[in-house]
Amino acid sequence: MKKLLLLPAIFLTLLSCTNDDNADGTDDTPPVDEPNAVQLRNDATFGNVLTNAEGFSLYFFSLDSKGDSNCTDGCLANWPIFYAEDLTLDQGLNAADFGSITRGDGERQTTYKGWPLYLFANDNAAGDTNGDGVGDVWYIAKPDYSVMMTQAQLIGRDFDGNETNLTSTYEPGDEQTFYMVDANGNTLYRFVNDRNGVNNFTADDFSNNSVWPIFEEALQRVPSILDTNDFGSIDVFGRNQLTYKGWPLYYFGQDAQRGDNFGVGFPTAGIWPILNPDTEVAPEPDPNAVQLKNDATFSDILTNADGFSLYFFSLDSKGDSNCSGDCEDIWPVFYAENLTLDPGLDPDDFGTIEREDSSMQTTYKGWPLYLYANDAAAGDTTGDGVGNVWYIAKPDYTIMMTQAQLIGRDVDGVETNLTSAYEPGDELTFYMVDDEGNTLYRFVNDTNGVNNFTADDFSNNSVWPIFEEALQRVPSILDTNDFGSIDVFGRTQLTYRGWPLYYFGQDEQRGDNFGVGFPSAGVWPILNTLTEEAPQANNTTTTYNVSNQAASAYIFSGGGLNNENNPDLTLTRGETYEFVVDAPGHPFLIKSVQSTGTGNTYNDGVTNNGAESGTVVFTVPNGAPDTLFYNCEFHSPMTGTLTIIN
Repeated sequence: MKKLLLLPAIFLTLLSCTNDDNADGTDDTPPVDEPNAVQLRNDATFGNVLTNAEGFSLYFFSLDSKGDSNCTDGCLANWPIFYAEDLTLDQGLNAADFGSITRGDGERQTTYKGWPLYLFANDNAAGDTNGDGVGDVWYIAKPDYSVMMTQAQLIGRDFDGNETNLTSTYEPGDEQTFYMVDANGNTLYRFVNDRNGVNNFTADDFSNNSVWPIFEEALQRVPSILDTNDFGSIDVFGRNQLTYKGWPLYYFGQDAQRGDNFGVGFPTAGIWPILNPDTEVAPEPDPNAVQLKNDATFSDILTNADGFSLYFFSLDSKGDSNCSGDCEDIWPVFYAENLTLDPGLDPDDFGTIEREDSSMQTTYKGWPLYLYANDAAAGDTTGDGVGNVWYIAKPDYTIMMTQAQLIGRDVDGVETNLTSAYEPGDELTFYMVDDEGNTLYRFVNDTNGVNNFTADDFSNNSVWPIFEEALQRVPSILDTNDFGSIDVFGRTQLTYRGWPLYYFGQDEQRGDNFGVGFPSAGVWPILNTLTEEAPQANNTTTTYNVSNQAASAYIFSGGGLNNENNPDLTLTRGETYEFVVDAPGHPFLIKSVQSTGTGNTYNDGVTNNGAESGTVVFTVPNGAPDTLFYNCEFHSPMTGTLTIIN
């Protein structure tokens, strides 16, 4: 009876088991995820490191830069190879960085960025990193190395393509040399002619970058044998180049495979060495041939490589040296065959001339450069102002001074030597030029702070271009307080003692001063320290209202006139007259010839010439002819005579 009672219980137990399983016998329990074959773990010392599925650290062997394993036989007892047939990866790892090789013993081995991967037998627990730095050739495997170390035979390739085994001293021979490569095993080099933080190889247009490409990696991690403080970066024409102990780092364009190191022999052995912890700090740059120094009195000045001040000679405005013979004993010529410049100096501003004695001389903005024999020490500036013709060389002069013969060219193109009084004769005159030796002028009919020449549309600016430089520095003989600026129809013109400054359009070469004779001598004088303050503008202006009577006459009112037809007018030199024109279809022109058309217009001191609805302003120049005319552009009856008096 007891056996029968047990049957329901057994049945219930079996029924219970059946309810826990699917009808088809499968298990509903979620499977446990297998750990990835390669994991990315953060280590307190090394940052991100690679491990196997159990969390044991993986390693690189620095002798494996060519991508083959150089750990064999007894080495493998300490450094077991790592191979994952089913390669699964943690997030943050890129499958494209992984590969596999077949070793010499026929075994397979996983690689990362071409480096075969190993474990270390003396890592006793997951997370150990005991293998890093062993023998200075084993390094923890990291995904973010910027550089790695390798040990290999140097095989240099010279300019003719001949390959030679080289030692670490770049002599022919067999030796394993320890050196730096990038994260992918590509050799890095330095150039023996570089200096600390200075790339002396790469062209500014990178035209030679394919021969020795700059290493542009940003520094992340380095092997523990290296010190991150030894690395830096420099700007190379807008691109960043990594440096080691001050040496800019390069690849070699002929290194086609990882592990190649042909560059150590090119063009001859030792010109492009490898780098390692024994590399000495790069030498400091040689001082630049021309330096930019800040002086307490003169601010930025030019000096030679030894810090001695450089000078301009004001007689050299044409770009040739006028210091020879005994002059050279006091003012030695400056010449730099290898012209290197401090930052802030533009190579385009420098040049070279051949002197009369066939020696060479360096120029700045066309000015020959000199030293001064009486400057006893670097930083001395005792030559400035000597004889009022020698000035410290500065990069930021707006104005310079020169001394030369005035050669005026009149309206007919006739050239005449002129004195400082603008009379025919030979005389050296002291006057103002711009920083490149171009002569500056004033207009005798201008007044203090008033440009009475330039047309509002700048149509006559090519004849006498306004000088639009902003004032920076001037020679010590000049006073910056004498300079100012004015607005000329929206453009800024520099002034000196109230006189607006101009160039002359026919001065084609630096040092030309033809404008002193145009249109006749003295109308456009030069300027110097003897120039008097410009006269104040005459506050009295005569105003005429000008309308028209059909096409037969202009009608004038004002200025003592009352509706007069085509009156003849008398104007006084130096005074200003306004013609308020309201004559649509009848442009009002001041001319040197009584005729229609726009030929022979007289524009000196005239603004808005030819207005038909607007104001024509005429400040009569001192050099104006005795007779001028006003004419309608289209209708000959509309005309009158302008008699000019003093």
